[in-house]
Amino acid sequence: MEKLKEKVKALRKKRGWSQEDLAREIDVSLSTVQRWEGKGANPTRLARRELKKLFRAAGIDDE
Repeated sequence: MEKLKEKVKALRKKRGWSQEDLAREIDVSLSTVQRWEGKGANPTRLARRELKKLFRAAGIDDE
């Protein structure tokens, strides 16, 4: 199973987004996205729901 931080990076790469772009897209802070990608921190339930939508739209497995 792919780690969340790897999926977040894959999503950004596929969309051509910076960490700031992703943060703006799902209404979280830049430091939050940095924690997800760096330390592998877990997103809140609401953020996870928004990420799942973006993963699906980008064709990234959300399992």
